[in-house]
Amino acid sequence: MKPPRQKISRSVCRWLGALLAATRLMAGPELAPRNLGDLSLEELMNETVTSVSKKEEKLTDAAAAVFVLSEDDLHRSGVTTVADALRLVPGVQVAALGSATWAVSVRGFNQQYANKLLVMIDGRTIYSPLFSGVYWDAQQLPLDDVDRIEVIRGPGATIWGANATNGVINILSKSARDTTGTLLYGAGGDGHQTMGGARYGGRAGADTWYRVYANYQLNAGYRLANGQPANDRWDMWRSGFRVDHYTPHDGQLTWQGDLYTGKLGDRTGDQMGFNTLGRWTQRRSDRSGSEVQVYLDHTYRNDYQAADSVDTADLSFQKTEGVGEHQDIIWGLGYRFIDSRVKRSNSPAITILTRHLPLNLYSAFVEDRIALLPGRLTFTLGTKIEHNDFTGVEVQPNARLTFKPAENQTAWAAVSRAVRTPSEVEGKEFITFTTGAPVVGPGGGLYLPIYQGNPRLKSEVLLAYELGYRIQPTRRVSVDLTTFYNDYHRLAGVIPSNFIPGVPVGLLLTEPQNSLVGESHGAELALAVAATDAWRLSASYSLLLLHLHAPATIIEISETEANAPRHQAVLRSSYDLAGGTVSLDTDLRYVAHVLRVAAYLTADLHVSWRPSTGLELSLVGQNLMDASHPEQASIINAPTIEVPRGFFGRITWRF
Repeated sequence: MKPPRQKISRSVCRWLGALLAATRLMAGPELAPRNLGDLSLEELMNETVTSVSKKEEKLTDAAAAVFVLSEDDLHRSGVTTVADALRLVPGVQVAALGSATWAVSVRGFNQQYANKLLVMIDGRTIYSPLFSGVYWDAQQLPLDDVDRIEVIRGPGATIWGANATNGVINILSKSARDTTGTLLYGAGGDGHQTMGGARYGGRAGADTWYRVYANYQLNAGYRLANGQPANDRWDMWRSGFRVDHYTPHDGQLTWQGDLYTGKLGDRTGDQMGFNTLGRWTQRRSDRSGSEVQVYLDHTYRNDYQAADSVDTADLSFQKTEGVGEHQDIIWGLGYRFIDSRVKRSNSPAITILTRHLPLNLYSAFVEDRIALLPGRLTFTLGTKIEHNDFTGVEVQPNARLTFKPAENQTAWAAVSRAVRTPSEVEGKEFITFTTGAPVVGPGGGLYLPIYQGNPRLKSEVLLAYELGYRIQPTRRVSVDLTTFYNDYHRLAGVIPSNFIPGVPVGLLLTEPQNSLVGESHGAELALAVAATDAWRLSASYSLLLLHLHAPATIIEISETEANAPRHQAVLRSSYDLAGGTVSLDTDLRYVAHVLRVAAYLTADLHVSWRPSTGLELSLVGQNLMDASHPEQASIINAPTIEVPRGFFGRITWRF
């Protein structure tokens, strides 16, 4: 009689053999992932982007520091979250603060609620008005459905409005027309303990396509530096749909929606949300078209600080029109209503003063693009005008110049003004909380610091100056260099406003005031080399020098303001073996020290094998250089958490 383990092994082998055979029969040739040789560097450089001007243009012609993470980049890196994927973009700072918490920013000012970066999914903003930041743990998108991620380093406020101060990230999903068939996947490991999902796409009539998806993930918690559990284990369910209808005259109607729910911090907190978006696009020619978009978004979050909900309704319209042979005008209007409600406080250190905060935002923009020398020299001038309930009217102009001395070279320059409006925590008296241990005040007494909002707070202002140069000296090499100088005014710093004596401890009331000024300058370099048709190398380096200045009365220059590394470097290698059925991808990353956190060098590895056109087996290793390391210092009242080494395997089946 054979041992039970041998019986199980043979059963598993027979099951895998049957699975492989079925896959070979059911999968079509169009399902095979592309090899490196299928898309040259020349084609990648000529890829179109839309986030710079809300109009399709070649990446090489964009007068901005724009970088595109393609579908292929996301797939070959083996990442499971958008935040981790952004580590590959030069000039973007990403630090894991825990198992489900990230700090993501562009060109400095990094913290959990990085407030100078606008993030969107298909044009729907996910920037929270409560803290002026993004809850990255709620953005666990199915990356198989993402077409590309466009990242603008530098102001995008003329097109996208306030809070697109230091950068814009626009995550663009695939049309349902490009996701027909069935996709199943399952994964598991030590960090990403369980991941699984399904997607089905089909056709309804001659011109309508649809898809539906559902997925689940369970992630292990991280540990503190002393080895104790951080208690941040979490899970999430997510599902959604998308429908795309195409008209005979270059029109497209899109309707999509998502629903998610999950637990936070070893199930001590929870979150949920849903959204739906509709968009009608009509293209009349290469230089003429219009778009109407509306979306509704609801989020609820119950974490260790408070339970709150935010409802958003947004309506926008834009039109592009060619004027004569060498001039294009883009203009648009928008309205957004945000209804924020704080349900309760989950911490004795937090007091809620106002539970309901409705906000209105009105906007209009115009951009004029003039071809001074067609095909050579282009000048763009535009502005965005907004009215918000915090600071009233804000004007954000922009001027850009593009020069192409040759077909394979582009030089560009830009001057921009952008603003960052106060968050509800900063600009409204609706919440107070303690910010640390008691300090010594007047008369030698102890005072407990208490933070409160300031309705008189004004917007932060940035004047940005940028220069960029792109060249493709040969068909196998491309270089992209950007330099910048940012001049900041009216930055919010925390200032003492009143000492209230008490026994044994008094209160030190503090509030944000426009008390800081500063400047930053730096450079970002991206290099791509196709060594052979089967081997591609890329490297990037970013330098950031940030200086803030404050009056003597300020309590401190907020540590998070300077919490971004001076140097970052990434080296990537992508290699196809065995005729493209095996892929080997490695990433080596260096991040210089930040406040109270040492510099670190780490690496990721992704190996995949495609035994048939519909089946893929992959193994991913993350943070391989050491057992664990911190990536950023703690936030208020929270300890610093170590990011561990991790491995997981994944099986993907398309048919």
